[in-house]
Amino acid sequence: MPHRLLVGILSLLLALPFTTWAQNKTITGKVTSEKDGTALPGVSVTPKGAPGGTSTSNDGTFSITIPANISILTFSGVGYDSKDVNVAGELTVDVRLKSTTVDMNEVVVIGYGTQRRREVTGAISKVTSDKITSLPTPSFEASLQGRAPGVQVVQGSGLAGSGSVVRIRGIGSVSAGGDPLYVLDGVPIVSDPFLRGNSGAQNQNPLATINPNDIESIEILKDAGAAGIYGSRGANGVVLITTKKGKSGAPRFNYNNRFGFTTWAMRPKFLSGPEWLQLRQEAWENDGNTGKAPLPGGVTWEQAERTNTDWWKELTRTGFINEHNASMTAGNKWLKSYVGASYAKDESYIKGNAYERLGVRGNFDFQALSNLKFNLNVSWNNGNNHRVPAAWAGGLGDAMSTALPIYPVYNDDKSYWRGGANPVFRRDQTKWRNTENKYFGSVGVEYQPIRDLVIKATASVDFTTSFDDQFESALYMGRTDVAGIAKRYIFHNLNKTGTITASYNWAPTDDHKFNFLIGSESQEVTKKDYNGDIYTFTDKPFWQNKSLYKQVRDSLKGAGIRTFDERGAWTFVSFFGRINYSLKNRYVLQLLARADGSSKFGPNNKYGFFPAASAAWIITEEDFMKDIDFVRFLKFRASYGVVGNADIGDGMYYAKISPGGQPFVGGSTLYPDNIANPDLKWETMRNFDLALEFGIWNNRLSGEIAYYNKTTTDQLLNGAVQPSIGFDRYLRNLDGGKIVNQGVELSLTAKLIEKKDITWTVGGNISKNYNEVISLGQLTADAVSGGTNDTRIIPGYPVGTNYLARFVGVDPNDGLPIWLDKTGKTTKTFSLDHRVPVGKVIPDYVGGFNSNLTYKGFDLGVLFTYAIGGNLYDGSAKRQDGIVTDWNMRTDIVDRWRQPGDIAKYPRLTMNTSTYPGLSSEWQYNSTMFLYDADYLRLRELTLSYTLPSKMFSNGRIRGIKAFVTGMNLLTFTKYPGGDPEVARDFENPQDRNMSPNVTYLTPPQQKAFTFGVNVNF
Repeated sequence: MPHRLLVGILSLLLALPFTTWAQNKTITGKVTSEKDGTALPGVSVTPKGAPGGTSTSNDGTFSITIPANISILTFSGVGYDSKDVNVAGELTVDVRLKSTTVDMNEVVVIGYGTQRRREVTGAISKVTSDKITSLPTPSFEASLQGRAPGVQVVQGSGLAGSGSVVRIRGIGSVSAGGDPLYVLDGVPIVSDPFLRGNSGAQNQNPLATINPNDIESIEILKDAGAAGIYGSRGANGVVLITTKKGKSGAPRFNYNNRFGFTTWAMRPKFLSGPEWLQLRQEAWENDGNTGKAPLPGGVTWEQAERTNTDWWKELTRTGFINEHNASMTAGNKWLKSYVGASYAKDESYIKGNAYERLGVRGNFDFQALSNLKFNLNVSWNNGNNHRVPAAWAGGLGDAMSTALPIYPVYNDDKSYWRGGANPVFRRDQTKWRNTENKYFGSVGVEYQPIRDLVIKATASVDFTTSFDDQFESALYMGRTDVAGIAKRYIFHNLNKTGTITASYNWAPTDDHKFNFLIGSESQEVTKKDYNGDIYTFTDKPFWQNKSLYKQVRDSLKGAGIRTFDERGAWTFVSFFGRINYSLKNRYVLQLLARADGSSKFGPNNKYGFFPAASAAWIITEEDFMKDIDFVRFLKFRASYGVVGNADIGDGMYYAKISPGGQPFVGGSTLYPDNIANPDLKWETMRNFDLALEFGIWNNRLSGEIAYYNKTTTDQLLNGAVQPSIGFDRYLRNLDGGKIVNQGVELSLTAKLIEKKDITWTVGGNISKNYNEVISLGQLTADAVSGGTNDTRIIPGYPVGTNYLARFVGVDPNDGLPIWLDKTGKTTKTFSLDHRVPVGKVIPDYVGGFNSNLTYKGFDLGVLFTYAIGGNLYDGSAKRQDGIVTDWNMRTDIVDRWRQPGDIAKYPRLTMNTSTYPGLSSEWQYNSTMFLYDADYLRLRELTLSYTLPSKMFSNGRIRGIKAFVTGMNLLTFTKYPGGDPEVARDFENPQDRNMSPNVTYLTPPQQKAFTFGVNVNF
């Protein structure tokens, strides 16, 4: 018996391992990001309904032994949605996790470094590459519209390659630049829209050459806690552009293209020939005349009655979009590389107008030693702008003004009609190209001498050459002794930057973590050009005869007629530092400061000091929040700091002597044209920010609400001086000048549906900005003007307030306009003395809202943008809806007074301004009659895409294919009768750009586009 018991016990013990083996199984696999396929370390892997668990290693792999009856593993990680995976019958599983709406582990780019989003203490909005490339915009910055709260983007016009007006949290300057600082891969780049002045009614857009497909992300720094590290240049915000880098692994290739068609989004409607003749005759008879009204251009009534030219149709077309991008990324332990090439041609709807961009980029990261890295970023981008005149310069502007429908394009003998404006003749007999080559190169080294200490040094060159070529035929010149004339204006812009930083991480305990950063940066920018055009008589433009250009250039240089000299230069030397402190991963403090010295400032104020402090409290890390399950993330942050605006021209502080236009006693003359100001310095902006970031209901709803207050002091002002001193303007810091911007921003994202085959996410943002000029010293309302745009700077009102006479309506008895004088009493006598501040240059609210619906492989994306509470002043309507002159008129003039008793929008027609008492000229017709409600809602983007199932490519080289169709600016809802309500006309200078963003003058409306494309990964 005992031996039988012993045998039984031994048999049971021997059987136990086999029983255990039969009841357990080991699962291995890898966890990656659904977004980009990168490995996810630290992800928890737990059996559902059983104890135990593990986490993924640094390469995302895991191994876990679980009971055989367990069929579900739960994968969860910070910043990613939890996922249950059925492992029944499986020994190996690969899992892809989707990032939560609020990815707190997401890395964002900050000034001179990166940071986890959860620890960011400043106001930063991030826009990813897929959003930047989703639309065929003229330039990448237009793609930011509606994507980030507090960022107003007004796309300039429908001209190919046109730029946008970007305003971050309002406008705080009058005469200095109001656009943000653009930083490309850590290098401040030149983005001045006035490098070529206002040639042909289109400002220069240095950003247009940058290929959007090379961009990985854009971070927008909005407050002092974020932008303060850029000191005297952070007042208008900072846009950080990060290009794509190489990734580890075997070479991977991407090719994507886009084909499509363009037309106008909205257009003003104009009178036909018979309609214009009817109104002309009506005005003639209203003025007490008899017989037929005289016609401009030497056209007879007989000729006019048989002519009905649609000039808009003659000058427009259906444009074609053609874009191709190819890239390769690869990497190993020692070298990671990204190489990309692109070609794009965007034909606008205006005949003869197109923008071609050709570029290549190479980004290389080389790990020379375990503690030594090198990086090299090089790119060349060529922008070829096929220019046409526009707005006041002609072209489509003529079609909206002086090119009357009674004018023919051709005479009976097929020659061009030349009695008046004929934009077709000008387009056919002139050629215009602007070519820019942008060369960018930076080399950097990163050395880690000891653990936690990293020293970085970067040197970069940003070099731009610009050729502005124009050609006029002999026919256009009206000459028979020459074949034509070719002209070229050329300038070079060289931007050299050097940066060195040292950062040190110190964690004395697990609860206390520090990061220290110190650095220095120097920048030198020079501009060179010829003292006039290179020109000669020839039968073709210079771009078609390069050898002729070189011959003419050398000849003019040899004779001393043309010299290539430095026309402008400025430098910055900066020192900066930043301390980041984290306590228990829930309290974060940041202190930073920057000292800037610049050649732009007067000798008495060469250097400025700009400090900032910011803090964040991650409330969900507190013990009292542990049981509040529906709150996934909650963070409160605040910042205060001082930033500056140094966006002015060089040499503005010293006295200048310039050559006179007229000789004296046979000799040349000189005259002083600038007042010395040794005290000139930057504008100062004191910036305060509060915000609450949140994610609730398992991050199904997330967002941010923020409040900011920015006050500008030491306001820069160019102009408003006493004529008796002999100068019409000089740049100075206005004593007591002060401007305030304060506002609220709200952004929300909600996951309405989240299932295996279908997801639906909606989101949006809205921003309200209040802008007011607090003080302007003793200056009057007419002292500071926004060019020819009837805007002024007036204390108590926003920057660039419209200054107009108030139009009440039309007297039904006699059809004359009724006005309000300054006291508010009605009068029928017009006077510029009746002008008062009216209208809003800056809308009350701007923003966008979006929807993204996915079903299996289909994806439907929608983006709406909007503006509420602003006005638009139409400077061209003075003639289009005002006095009957040699301009065509818009069809809304039909609502006019014609006989006693009529209730009409517009007064009786007249060809004589004296019909309206007190009006001396139609150009003085500065009234609210032409001030319109600029509210609009626009369907900015509608994209439908389909991603082919991955199983189709399991055995091939291709890894994935996505096809898409996109519509841009498909619908616009507005009350504005003059066409596109979203305009930014050409500007003469930064002051004009700051004060008059709501003014249009024959501005070509934005384009509507329909595009088709495919994205292939292999």
